[in-house]
Amino acid sequence: MAADDFVLFTSTDGYRALPVERLTVAMDKNDERGVGIAAENLCKDFGRVTGHEALLTYGKQADIVAGTIGRSRVVDALVRKGVIKAADLKGKWEKYVIVVNDGQIIIAGSDRRGTIYGIYELSRQIGVSPWYFWGDVPTVRRQAVYVKPGVYTDGEPKVKYRGIFINDEWPSFGSWCGNRFGGINSKMYATMFELLLRLKANYLWPAMWASSFNEDDPLSPKVADEYGIVMGTSHHEPMMRAHKEYTSRRKEIGPWNYAVNKERVDKFFREGMERNRRYDNLVTIGMRGDGDVAMGNGDDEENMATLTKVIEGQRKIIKDVYGREDAVPQLWAVFTEVQRYYDAGFTVPDDVTLLFCDNNWGYIRRKAPASERNRKGGFGLYYHIDMNGGPWNDRWVNTSPLPKLREQLSLAYQSGIDRIWIVNVGDLKPKELPIDFIMNYAWNPEAIQPGDEYGYVRWWAAGIFGAGVADDVADILVKYPKYNLWRKPEVQVPGLFSVENHDEANRVTMLWRQLAEKAEAVKLRIPAEAQDAYYQLVYYPAVASACVAEIYLAATQNRYYADRLDLRANAFADRAKELYRKDSLLAGYYNKVMAGGKWNGMMQDKHIGYTKWSMPDRNILPELHYVSESEAKPSCVVESKPTDEYSIPAIRFSRNIPAGGVAWQLLPDLGRADGCMGINNTVAQPVESGSGPCLEYDIDVTESGNVKVAIGILPTQDVCPERGLRIAVQMDNGEITTLDARRGLVDTFDEYTPGNLARTKKLRPLPASGKMALNGYHRHMRNEVFDNQRWLDATFAVGTAGKHTLRVIMVDPEVVLERIVINPDDNCYSYFGAPERKDF
Repeated sequence: MAADDFVLFTSTDGYRALPVERLTVAMDKNDERGVGIAAENLCKDFGRVTGHEALLTYGKQADIVAGTIGRSRVVDALVRKGVIKAADLKGKWEKYVIVVNDGQIIIAGSDRRGTIYGIYELSRQIGVSPWYFWGDVPTVRRQAVYVKPGVYTDGEPKVKYRGIFINDEWPSFGSWCGNRFGGINSKMYATMFELLLRLKANYLWPAMWASSFNEDDPLSPKVADEYGIVMGTSHHEPMMRAHKEYTSRRKEIGPWNYAVNKERVDKFFREGMERNRRYDNLVTIGMRGDGDVAMGNGDDEENMATLTKVIEGQRKIIKDVYGREDAVPQLWAVFTEVQRYYDAGFTVPDDVTLLFCDNNWGYIRRKAPASERNRKGGFGLYYHIDMNGGPWNDRWVNTSPLPKLREQLSLAYQSGIDRIWIVNVGDLKPKELPIDFIMNYAWNPEAIQPGDEYGYVRWWAAGIFGAGVADDVADILVKYPKYNLWRKPEVQVPGLFSVENHDEANRVTMLWRQLAEKAEAVKLRIPAEAQDAYYQLVYYPAVASACVAEIYLAATQNRYYADRLDLRANAFADRAKELYRKDSLLAGYYNKVMAGGKWNGMMQDKHIGYTKWSMPDRNILPELHYVSESEAKPSCVVESKPTDEYSIPAIRFSRNIPAGGVAWQLLPDLGRADGCMGINNTVAQPVESGSGPCLEYDIDVTESGNVKVAIGILPTQDVCPERGLRIAVQMDNGEITTLDARRGLVDTFDEYTPGNLARTKKLRPLPASGKMALNGYHRHMRNEVFDNQRWLDATFAVGTAGKHTLRVIMVDPEVVLERIVINPDDNCYSYFGAPERKDF
């Protein structure tokens, strides 16, 4: 994640004090402008920390020297003297080396971003957060700064291009930009470029709903290049042209149809490439329809034929402008219908990066195919932690727990997807923590292993709020997105959680209330200067999420008791209304009061009362019912129905048996409860013989006959369609049954409507050896994407009651096991299912 710590704030043996009252920073005037900007910011950062801003000079002698090898005469001289080893930097990508020697700090980079990252690493170590502007994180004032002699680096990034996509930016982000900067312009983007570089990111897709990055403010691309940011355009905006650049010229250009309008579309593309050729770009090629829809009205074969001509034309333009077809890095987004073309054999030139995508809700749709691992352009990933569209909106707050992010991004990285990671972050706020994690994880995925996610959150919390509250803040930051992933706010409806069975509605209500109460209690321990940071980074997303969740839980119980003419319905109706008002007040404080109104307009997304995938015009309180005293009946007693159903969390296995050097491993805090079990090598070869790594569960069967077992797995997508997504199960020493999880897959680009989840597309056939059916948990608004869980069923004949052994065996390594339900009973429905049995 970062270089070893070499800065302290108290005198310690072996550390040297910096002259903080007269500190100097030197760079070469011939170095890149981005290095100069970072050096200027470093001087300001010392002012934030010590009260004494450092002086930027251009001489050879200074307390801190920063420069790029080959661009800085001072650094090159130090290379010749052997202070810096040339081999450590020459030919490296974005690498820095920090040498603390004789009280002087030397920051040397292999290229401009390497130097910039080294400068900002020093800023981070003296206590300036990357989120000082975008999260209002205060800087702790220090009287002295000490540095430890040595050589420090964190090597080269494992993912080459790492960045974010500002998207779905209205009404919130766009309104805020207008209020604070006068528009989505270069002044705003300069703050974003700085944030990205402080996070060691290097790549941006700019806002595009109603914006044109290059034309709205012609300074924007210039400023991006000065800072050192690689610019791109979204998956459906080719050749550095924003979609709004086309729509503003629609009459001039004509139809967005290459088959009938090649000449004018090519001219449009060429103008974009010529305009941006002097900047650092990663060019999107290919073409979709007008406005992020499928291209053309023909069948796939016709569209692929047209797409072939599109790419041929684009490559010719690139050659004309740059001198070679491969002179500038390019990507082709394998997104929505384009994935069908790829699966059908459509290819692009070998130097073009294949940008695979997730299912819009954070589960990757493809691993890098083994047959193409050696392609020159490699593979990239377009990933969502924000979504406006199918299967449903996921825009408002963070619903991406770090264990889920790590598991899916590790699956991508291990398969060879390491050239580009571009993350749709919506408005950027309030997605600060997952953005921070993903950019750091992309630098070195191997540095964060399963179970390290909590430590990362605690480290992040301590760096912002101090060690004294870090554990409590981390607990809130871990729990609220995990609870949100049970049911994302936009996909909440009354009736999801059971009032009758397992006291589920009350239990979930109490979990959310406890979380909100903890956020309130911790708020009292946060110093005044950090209150704004706490509100936006912790308090608001946690407490507002709890508000929305409990609104629907209260509506659930209101309807349950109103149907029974029980007066308790009225208290739940009043509670829902109270929480609805609170939700409005929380957003109002965020927009108008927090940080003196700095974020006015940023929290406007509607998030209550969705009836289809798209955002409603206003927040809508669920329908509530009151019971009059005249019609009331005596209060009913809520009792769970008797059932033989019980569950076994996957992590409560009896035995874990590896095979062939591969094993199931614990993935802590992943999924709905305490963790899941996944394979420790997700690029291991499939094992179809039933001899793969095995988890054994000792179970209790009450009577002989057929025993139904439901296997709950995470909704991993069809990442290797040529072979399936399989897992095997066996009871005792009986027949091994292979389940193909694809049988339960839902096309995540379909539109879902409450109460109407019928699938219109034909399911893939099962392999001849497969035996599987979906388990019976079918209820209002239930499906694997919304529930973050997929159910597979198997039935076993057992000759005797008593103890038996259920074996779950790896076939394909991507399947992640969350829980097992014995005797699933749909007549005793609850969202989480029966609790774990404790008596055996």
